[in-house]
Amino acid sequence: MNYSKVNIVIVVLLIFHLVGVWGLSSSYQALFLELTPFNLLLSLALFIWANNDFSFESFKMTVVLFFIGFFVEVVGVNTALLFGEYSYGKTLGTKLMDTPLIIGVNWILLAFSSFSVSSYFLKNKTLIILLSSVIMVMMDVLIEPIAISLDFWTWAGGEIPLQNYVMWFLVSLIMNALISFARLTFDYRLSFGLLLSQILFFTLLPLSL
Repeated sequence: MNYSKVNIVIVVLLIFHLVGVWGLSSSYQALFLELTPFNLLLSLALFIWANNDFSFESFKMTVVLFFIGFFVEVVGVNTALLFGEYSYGKTLGTKLMDTPLIIGVNWILLAFSSFSVSSYFLKNKTLIILLSSVIMVMMDVLIEPIAISLDFWTWAGGEIPLQNYVMWFLVSLIMNALISFARLTFDYRLSFGLLLSQILFFTLLPLSL
């Protein structure tokens, strides 16, 4: 791995998310909300660039995870059978079948980084898949309140159903199992940095709104 590149990206991600906290809690909130899809795309681009794995297997897995995440959300939004009854707002940008295209990128970021962090602590493949899936669900728990308040999405009746978290865990299991079978490798520092930047963002933002 190119560690200097990784360090640069970690710093950029942290700064970018902290600036986002400031922007969304300022009079420029509307502008920063419009930049949300760009933030996710930039995070993914930086992650791929710094991780320095441009193999076909890595590219294929990125595409596979995108389509799994996106179409699971399509089914979820249009049927209410998977996660419960919810709908997306305008914040996440362009939609296809009432589902923002960028949501697939969010699933990729969480899956890659969670799997990498779990792999740092564990060696058993089954335990890695389980832990990384738990981390993804915990991230969703953290994200939900602020995402709702910023019109990322809304839940029918205003309450998040337990069904949502159960389905998040099941989808995460599938994604992390696929990553495990593909035997992809990630720089753990990069993954820690990405998760930390998101945790700081979704923890600090509610305090500043």
